[in-house]
Formats: sequence, C-alpha cells, structure tokens
Amino acid sequence: MTSELTSLQRAYLLGRSEYVPLGGVAMQEFREYRGRFNLALLERRLLHLAERYDSLRTVVDGQRQSRHVLATPQVDFLRIDLSDQTPESAEQKIAELKQGFTHELFDLTAPPWRVVAFQLPETAGKTGDDCAIFFRFDALILDGFSIAALMVELFEDRQIESAASLPVPSAIQPIKSQNEADANYWRVKLGSYEGAPKLPWAKSLETIGTSRYARAGLTIDAARFRKLTRMGAKAGLFRNTVLSAVILEVLSHWLSEGSLHVGVPAALRTEGGYLNGSTFFAAAWDGQGTDDFIARARALQDDVLEGLDHLSFSGVDISRFLMDLGGGASGVALPVVLTNGLSWPVLSSDAHVRPHDGLTQTPQVALDIRLGALADGGLVIDIDHAVEAIERTVVDDILAAIDRAVTAICESEELQVEARNVLDFDHYRFNMPEETYAACGFLRRIADNMFSAPPENDALVCGARRVSYAELGRGVHKVLASLAARNLQKGHVAVIALPRSPEQTMVTLACALRGVTWVPVDASAPEERRKFLCDNCKPDFVVGTQPVEGYDVVSAETLLQGEPSGDVFDFMPPLQELSSSPEAAYYLYTSGTTGKPKCVVLSNRSTDNVIGSTNAEWEITSGDVFISVSPLHHDMSVYEVFGCLTAGGTLVQPAEGEEKDAVRWNQLIDAHGVTIWSSVPTIFEMLLSCRQEPELAKLRLINQGGDYLKPAVIAEVRRSNPAIRLSSIGGPTETTIWSIWHRICPEDTGNIPYGRPLPANRYFVLNEKGEHCPVGVVGRIHSSGVNTALGYLEDGELRQHDFVMIRDEHGEPVRAFRSGDRGRYRRDGLILFDSRVQGYVKVRGVRISMPDVENELVKHPDVARVLLTDLGDERRGETELGALYEPVPGSGLSDADLRHFARQHLQESHVPAYFLKVDSIPLSANGKPDRRAARQLLADLPSRQPVPQRKTSTANRRLLDIYLEVVGCGAPSAVNGATDFLSMGLLPSHLKSIAQRISDEFGVALPPKQLLMCRNANQVEELVSRELP
Repeated sequence: MTSELTSLQRAYLLGRSEYVPLGGVAMQEFREYRGRFNLALLERRLLHLAERYDSLRTVVDGQRQSRHVLATPQVDFLRIDLSDQTPESAEQKIAELKQGFTHELFDLTAPPWRVVAFQLPETAGKTGDDCAIFFRFDALILDGFSIAALMVELFEDRQIESAASLPVPSAIQPIKSQNEADANYWRVKLGSYEGAPKLPWAKSLETIGTSRYARAGLTIDAARFRKLTRMGAKAGLFRNTVLSAVILEVLSHWLSEGSLHVGVPAALRTEGGYLNGSTFFAAAWDGQGTDDFIARARALQDDVLEGLDHLSFSGVDISRFLMDLGGGASGVALPVVLTNGLSWPVLSSDAHVRPHDGLTQTPQVALDIRLGALADGGLVIDIDHAVEAIERTVVDDILAAIDRAVTAICESEELQVEARNVLDFDHYRFNMPEETYAACGFLRRIADNMFSAPPENDALVCGARRVSYAELGRGVHKVLASLAARNLQKGHVAVIALPRSPEQTMVTLACALRGVTWVPVDASAPEERRKFLCDNCKPDFVVGTQPVEGYDVVSAETLLQGEPSGDVFDFMPPLQELSSSPEAAYYLYTSGTTGKPKCVVLSNRSTDNVIGSTNAEWEITSGDVFISVSPLHHDMSVYEVFGCLTAGGTLVQPAEGEEKDAVRWNQLIDAHGVTIWSSVPTIFEMLLSCRQEPELAKLRLINQGGDYLKPAVIAEVRRSNPAIRLSSIGGPTETTIWSIWHRICPEDTGNIPYGRPLPANRYFVLNEKGEHCPVGVVGRIHSSGVNTALGYLEDGELRQHDFVMIRDEHGEPVRAFRSGDRGRYRRDGLILFDSRVQGYVKVRGVRISMPDVENELVKHPDVARVLLTDLGDERRGETELGALYEPVPGSGLSDADLRHFARQHLQESHVPAYFLKVDSIPLSANGKPDRRAARQLLADLPSRQPVPQRKTSTANRRLLDIYLEVVGCGAPSAVNGATDFLSMGLLPSHLKSIAQRISDEFGVALPPKQLLMCRNANQVEELVSRELP
C-alpha cells in the first residue's frame, strides 16, 4: 500500500538539497551504546522488531513523494570484529567510522535505518565493555520518542505502551486539513516575529550551504533537578516549563538584539506502533521583558499549551509564514529548536548497555537544544549544533551558564536568573576601577619645562620660527599676567578662536595653568557658528582674530603685550592639585548627531590620566618630535599639545596655509625628524598618499583613531617600515581624548580591534535590557572611570544626556557614558567594533543619527515621510547615507529640491549622498519602517550615482581610464566618476605618470601636488576644465 508523505516528510526531503541554507543533510538521529551484549542476539531482535513495526519496513520514494511498507523486513546490520586489536587501535577505528556514519545520507532505496556493531577487545578498559553499537534512524520513518522506545524494547526486551495508549491532550487532533482558525491564531501570535534570533553566528546563516554537526552536553544531577522541579511546581510551572524557561532565559543573553523565537517539536500520536507523527510550532521567549522571570515562564507555559491546541496549521506552514514575515533575510526561519525528551523512555540503570554518544541533525536548524532524562533521575542537556554556524566555545559557554543558573537557583531558592550569577566575566580582565588612577601632574611638568628646567630642544616649530621652552614660558607668563589683570581665574570661561600658531598654544597653556576653563573654537568657522558656540558656553572672555556679535574679542597680540613682573607661579594655583582636579577644566564641541554641536565638559583629572598613561605606554621622551595636524577644536589635538609638552618634546606646527597640505606635512616630517604621528585615519591616509619613501622613515609611532582603520593601509605602512609601532585609539570625546587603545600586531590583518581600556577605566557591553553581554555577543558600549566627562553644557547648564547609572558585573552602581556604538568582546579581553545603535552611523568619522536627520528633512513642506539608511560597510570605512522620501501628493518635489533643502538645514557631512523618490516608504510586516528594504532599493539604483546624478562625460570616462590604466586596476563595472581613488589602489608613485598622461591627452599641465587634492575622477574633471582655454 502506498501513501502520500506528510508535509514535514516532504520538508525533510527538501532539506537534503544543498540549495537551501543549512541544507544537504537528512533529519536523522545517531546513537551509540556501549556495554556487554550478545551481538547475535542483537541481530535476531532487530529482525523481530522489523517484522513487528511497519515503520522499520517503510521505504520512501523521493521522486513520487510517497511511501510504502515492505512485506519482508530488510535489516541493514553490519558486524565488525575488533577483538584482535589493541584498545587504542580499536577506539581509533571506531572514531574514524563514526565521522562518516553520523552524517551519511540514506539512499532511500531501502528502509532508512542502519546498525553497526563492533566487537571490542577483551581488555577494553575499566568499563569491561565488549561491544559498541551504532544506530542511525532517518526521521522520515521515526521520531525521537519512537527511537527511544525501540532502544528500550531492543536491549531490555521490554515493550513500551503503544503510542495510542499514551495520554494525549484531548484538543490535539490528527492533521486532516488546513484549519483557518488555527492559521489565524498563528498569524496573530507570531506577528511580532522579526527574523531569526541574532545569536553570535560564526557566519550569516543564509551563506551556509552544508555543515557538519557536533554535540556538546551538560548533566544536571538528580538532586538539583528535583529541587528545580519542586520550585517550579510551587510557582505553578510544569517540569518541562521551568527547565525550558531557564534555558531560554540564559540563551537570551547571547542575543545581540531582537526577540528569541524557537521551534518546539510536538508529537501527534493517534495510532499504535512507532512512527514519526511529529510537527512543530514556534514559541517566543521575552528575554527583554520587564515582567519577572516567573511571570514570563508562566506566559511561556500558556503559549505552549495554546500552541498544542492549534496544530492543524502545521510546522511547515508556520515556517513559511515566518519566512514571509522576516525570516527570508537569514534564509532560515527557526534555526533554534528546543526538543523536550523528558518523557521519552530510557534504559534502566541495570541495563546491559548504556548511552555513550549521540547526535541529531536537522535541515535548516543551527542549534538543537535537547532535554533528556537519565535513569538515575538526573537530566542531560545536549546541544547539537551546525559547526559552520556557531563556534563550539560559544556552545560550551551557553551550557556552562545554564549549569550556573540551575546552581544559583537551587542555592538561593529564588526562581530567577541574573546575568551576574550565570555569566563568565573573564573578558573584563583589563577593566580597572577609577581608584587605580595614578596622578601624572601634567600641568606641573609643563610648567617645570617652561619655567624651572627648560629642555635644550625646541618646544615649538612653526614655519621658520623656532620657539624654545624658555621663550614659550615667557609668552605664557605674559598671558597669565593679562588674565590676572582682567581678574580671570578659576571658574571663568575663555573661548579661544585662534589659528594654529605658537600664540594659540601660549594662550591655551596660560588658561589651563591659571585654572580658567578654556574652549577651543575653529577660528575659520562662520561667524554664525562661532556665535552659537559662544552663546551656549557663555564665556567671560573671547580671544580671536574676528568679531563675534555680542562679545568683546581680544587678540592674542593684546594679551602678549608688555613684560610681566613677579614670580610666574604666583599667577597659578597649586599645579599638582590642579592637574588632578575632577572639576571642569575645558570644553570641547563635537559635531553632534544632527550637525548641531554638543559641548562636552572635561576635567584635568581625566586629561592627566590620558597623558600620563599614554606617555608611559608609548615611552615618550624629550627626544620625541610631534606634529600638530588635528584641528585644534578636536580632542586629539589636546594630546598633541599637552602630551608633547609634558614630556618636554618638540611640537611641529604647520604654518598658516599648510593645515591641509599633505605634501607639506611629509616635508615637515622629514625636515624636523618627526617621530610621533597622531590623527584620524582620513588625515593619515592623506599623508600616506603623497609621501616619498624616505619621508616617513623617522616615524617610530603612528597612532590613529576616531574612525575605521583600513587593514590595507596598515599593511602598506608595515611594508614600507616594518619596525614602526602602530597604535589604534578610540572612545568618543565624552571619554576624554581616548579611553581605549590597541597596539596593532602583525596578526591584525582583518578588522583592527577597538582594544582595551586605559588604566582607571572600564568598558562594558550591555544588551537592550542593560545586562552584561557574554563574550562574542554584540551590545551597546558603555564606559566608566576617570576618563568619563562631567556631562554636556547646554545654554550654560550641565546636562547628563547619555551619562547614565548602570550596574557593573558585581551589581555595584557606576556612572557611565552610554555611547552610540555597538561592539563585542573577544575571548582575549579586547573589544571589536560592530555597528552603531538605533540608526546611528559614522560617515567619514562623523557620528550621525539617521532618525535625527529624518526629522530635519521631513520639515520640508512637500515631504510626507522620509526614511534614511546606510549603504556600504561601516567596518571598512565605506559608509554613505541614502534617503527614500515620499512627497506630498501633487507637490512635484524633486531629488535636487530636497538635496538643496538638506544643505540649508544640515552640515554637509549629514547630507545624504543618494535620494530616491518613492510612492510609499517600505514597511516591515510589523508595520515599521523597513531600513533593510530601503537599503536594497537604493543599492539597486543604476551604478548608485550620487545625487545630483551627473552623466559621465567623455572626458570624465577618459580621465577615469587613465587612472585605472596607471594603477593597473582594469576596468571594473562598479567604478565610476565618484569612486574614491584610494579604493582603486592609487599610490603617490602613480601621480607623475597620471599627470603626464593628462598633459598628453588634454594639453593641461597639472602637477602631482594638485592631483593629490582630488579624491575621484569628477574632481579631476573639474580641475581640468578650469585649466582648459
């Protein structure tokens, strides 16, 4: 008799295909037993079981999608005699055969089950085992319960009650047709599904073809299991519920974000005998919920019981629905399964054999958590996992956390799971409490270098000027006297809007030594911006070269007039104490996520920690020569000036007009023997792009931070100067200059680690609930310690946005800065950057909040809705913004109109590179704006040309071809006039040839120095057009 396959059986056949993610495998179970058993008796019993049960004679026809039962049993039994071998060689042979046996696919021309029995040497070790037996059953014919029951019947000659006589909830009926009521139930119940759980997968699930599987296990002794069960019962929870809740609560700590939906197998037994009558449904665990653990466990129990009443909408149907809802992005709807085998039959403790090993594998399942009872009343938790999808160390960590959770519950007698009781925090090993801060006394050291024991080397070099430490001190003394004459002292605020120069340095040092809160402002900024900055911080004094409405601006020359009298130290408070003061010392303006600057309030104490720690780590001495290339209102410039002068080194300052001249930087480095370079990556890449080989030879340390470090750039530096020390620094301005660092090693060939905290600082990675994340799990980065800023200054008042109270891994409250960055800890205690939080991105070093930019764009009267998304790989420094906009009906709004509006209301760094008009903003199945769909729409734009889209002229194309030919890059289709030359592999050595080619073809003489300023072919075309007659 031939019958059709069930929907689940058809799904298992489909899973054998290598064309589906995590496919190419059969849903099958492997079991290994060891003990003493007569193998001839084993074979006879196998034949008897095959005669008794139709499932063991069932043949599946994959082509016809049908099955039939053989009249005569076929037992695939193989006996291998290893009795003449040593125990070691016998075990090696068994292990080799197991590798293939566990993953082989049945060819389906016979009943898909097989047994291999090994006769072991008599000296098989302390166990006294004389045999090892392999079983493999395909789920096309048997489910887990049936296999377990068959093992009991086989080895103990004890028949389990037939499936029909087992207690089954009355609501469960055979699946005969699609029940619309059940379908509607699941559509509503699973409406919040947003995709596969975001666990720390080794690679994207949709990219995994076929994977091998492995098992890791944990045993909970009978005493703990009984206590946990009793505590659950007191709370109204079934045994399987309390255990499932504990496991899912622990597992939720490995989520980087989002919800945890798992597949739950359910067996439908309505006829006698053994078969696979199973299906599955989906259950959600609210790991981020505000309810207590018991309430959420009860909700899970209710969900499972309700689910069992709605099984006519099959597991396959549920999976298809979830794929449509959001699982399609990962290619797998329910990669995590929780299999409850607590009610399955088990061999008695005095059976002749015992379970030794096992493994299940299921198509499109990456993690199968399996619960089983032991004969002694204990519990075994096995996790069968796809080795391509998740690392074994992660699985081991999860099991260890489950073990600790059960122990903590039993010892505390409180049914709750807290992260600090279950997670291992060894990855925090480099965190150091604020109490470990060791004062450097940076202001005292700078003063000593200027006034007490000046070093012989120059303090500053700017153009043709060389300023000794004594001369620098005389200038600072003059400014100090001027400040005192104006009664400016600690507690007053001074804005310094001066260009880079020795005078700017003198004024800054005088304010710092006087205790006046100093505020560096970009001297070239428009007056409107300078006024906004002044209005916000409410200065008592403004030093600058240009007027600011409403403020009396004093020039540096005025402050430097005259000759002061008296002891210079009389103008300064005690400098050792001032250097360690936790009070406000200076303000730094950041760009802000919408382009509106934020004023960060910083202390000398935090600065002292950075300078002292950094100078010690980098072994800075008076023989070192720094170059000042960071904007003076940028936090990295604080170290360039104060770090250098603290050590008594020399600071080279590019003269006016040289601030952005990378060719000149190289010349200065070579001429003055610069040893220390510190900047954001973009500035360093400018330096590198126009260097001559010997110019960087004297650099001993290159420090980059504030944005993505390109591995290709690091590799190029290593090739040119293998001995150079490379360092990565990080941390927003709110954590003072930098608060995390990493010495780049030759092994760092991929993404450069964010690093580890500076002394007296701690970095925490927290999930959406504010709990600590385990190793490898992405969460929001929080930092605390001496480097943490005092807050933001808004209209003269101190505010605490994003400065929050959290609990450390010991449960103690600490004040921390909540950054917009997401990262994860590596097992070695280093942090890796991952992404930005909730729509935050970083574009060319600038932090941007996409929702905030959307709020600005939607203010256009003809815009109904806007959705921003990021394009490119932020971890490779390739991020751009794209905007979908839905115009008001009949408005006629164009891309150019909205781009013009954006430029009027946003900084250029915040203006999207791409605009796309749409009829309606794409929404997810949950009705939320779908950034993933928006990203795809923008990615599909022809060549993804920036707006306004310009046609590639003949000249533009030819210029691009010249660059490609000289660089040797060929002509990739993705390259266009806006493509960055650095991404094409442009080197300084190419520019001379390019200049000659341009001269030959266009009759225009462009020196390589001019070409250096062009980042793409569009800019070169503009340059050429200006030179043409």
